[in-house]
Amino acid sequence: MKRIIRAGMLGGMMALMFLYAQSGTMHTEVWNEVFGLEEKKEDAAKNLSDQYIDIKTVLREAEKSIHSTQFLLQETSDGYELILYDREKKKVFSMVYPKEPWVEEVSEDVLEIGISVGSPARYTFYFRKEDGKISDTFFNAKVFGGKYIAHRPLSGNQCNDPLILTDIFEEGILYQEIYRDFSITADPMSVIYSIELTDENHIMLEYCAGEDYTVVNEVMEIENTKPDRK
Repeated sequence: MKRIIRAGMLGGMMALMFLYAQSGTMHTEVWNEVFGLEEKKEDAAKNLSDQYIDIKTVLREAEKSIHSTQFLLQETSDGYELILYDREKKKVFSMVYPKEPWVEEVSEDVLEIGISVGSPARYTFYFRKEDGKISDTFFNAKVFGGKYIAHRPLSGNQCNDPLILTDIFEEGILYQEIYRDFSITADPMSVIYSIELTDENHIMLEYCAGEDYTVVNEVMEIENTKPDRK
């Protein structure tokens, strides 16, 4: 009888130990699951925070871009409307063109606005973002050095017409007339193959000369003064 009682007690103790162990296992599994959910929650919160930061960055960059370009080009029922704004976002220029003009940066502060009227005819003018200044309109002009422009007059007498170098906004920084034996072509500027500012006082000019259309490369000094023009 005692053996039976002892066996029963031993079985009960084993059962309790089994239940305790099982309970401990279940408790650990539940804890691990909860802990895992907490980690997932923290990761999700971090991801949302990162996305929020990224969205703010994108919006900030977009706003910065709009302010830096300072122009709006939109298609209308009449053509393409171009609007230019100063730094305070006030409208300083508005024009509707029958065909789409291009707007390009020639330097960090200067935009080129141009429209083609046939090959190789194009008209361009320039807009300075800093103060909203607008240049004259030029025919088939070439920009060099980011702040200078080269063009030739349309007088119909190419033999005597010079190549004119001036600052884009013609504020007296540069004005120079270059006379050479330029070849005669339908477009006076087509004989100017390239013009490059090599340093503050010199340019490399490549042009077409004479009746035999000889290609000439010449380095010449530029004059950073403006003579009296009448």
